[in-house]
Amino acid sequence: MNILGFEISRKSATSTMSIDTLIKRLDAVYETSSGVAVTPENCEQSPTVKAIVTAVTRRFAVMPVHVYKKTVIKGRASKELLPSHPVEKLLNKPNDWQARTSYWMDSVSWLLRYGNFYAYKARGNTGPIRRLLPLQPNATEPMQANDWTVTYRARLADGGQQEYPASQIHHARLSARDGLKGDSPITDVREAIAMEIAAEKFGAALFGNGAMPGLIFKYMEGNQGHKTDEDRKQFVEDVQNVYSRKGRFKAMMLPKGIDMGTPLAIENDKAQFLGLRDYQRTVIAGAFGCPPHLVGDLSKGTFANVEQQDQNFTTNMILPFVRIFEAAMERDLLTDEDRNSGVIIRFNPDATLRADFLARQQGLAVQRTNGVINANEW
Repeated sequence: MNILGFEISRKSATSTMSIDTLIKRLDAVYETSSGVAVTPENCEQSPTVKAIVTAVTRRFAVMPVHVYKKTVIKGRASKELLPSHPVEKLLNKPNDWQARTSYWMDSVSWLLRYGNFYAYKARGNTGPIRRLLPLQPNATEPMQANDWTVTYRARLADGGQQEYPASQIHHARLSARDGLKGDSPITDVREAIAMEIAAEKFGAALFGNGAMPGLIFKYMEGNQGHKTDEDRKQFVEDVQNVYSRKGRFKAMMLPKGIDMGTPLAIENDKAQFLGLRDYQRTVIAGAFGCPPHLVGDLSKGTFANVEQQDQNFTTNMILPFVRIFEAAMERDLLTDEDRNSGVIIRFNPDATLRADFLARQQGLAVQRTNGVINANEW
């Protein structure tokens, strides 16, 4: 079986690699300086990354997407909705197991975490594309030949591999250093994400232990201590088992000759534990271009600027993803005849960013007065 370019088997062999060896190699590849391995699969252990992925995917889940044809009526450009177009029907039901909302949430999540989204374009015997079958980004590899043609090698569910020409694959991607495969934002900022996960685990371990400080025991003067190392280790383990977690408030009776030294208390304010978590949240949100309030940072949020931050989120984060998918769909799903006749695919991000009723009516009134829209469009 081939995983991420490694040929593995359940048992070690001369020509294959054992699963244990593969796991060790993967940990070495993705491990960070903080000791936490961060991958696009486990990155949502970071609360900040989870908040970003949730905010972006949910915005796409409620965003309409339609097929239009650009027309000019009396010298004025407009868009005509094409409800009977095959791609319009395809986008409303991309496949047999995903609803439209589920499809877009999964697609955007993969694009955001892996930097790529792939889907196989399944057709009937003849005619248009009938289904879009998503391919796992970590199991799909684009390849470019010397003549610039691109093919895609995908690993299938049964462990086999299949190569597809570019004409059979729908591929949306982020920017790519090699100009072919999109770069994963998670991989680029994995050190910052790992630090937040490490801080999260530290806090969980600390409070899971009842915030019990490190205890120090010392032998009184004249005491020879435990007779063997095993006795000493057993004493320490017994104390930890009895007095950690729920037993932290129990009374303790120390054996004769053993005294308790000054506990190793952790002062979070001096250790900057809370400041570190706040800073990492800001760093990760900034790396993704996400406004702080969407990841739970309201330190600089006010009633006046949160709405503006939400508009900035739509402009600086949602719109780039919108344009990426629109361009990829127009290239991969429309025919040459469609493109030549002015058929386009457009999301409507305005539907997810609405002002209050009075502000909307005032804006529409300005457009009506200036002739941008007519009475029926209003």
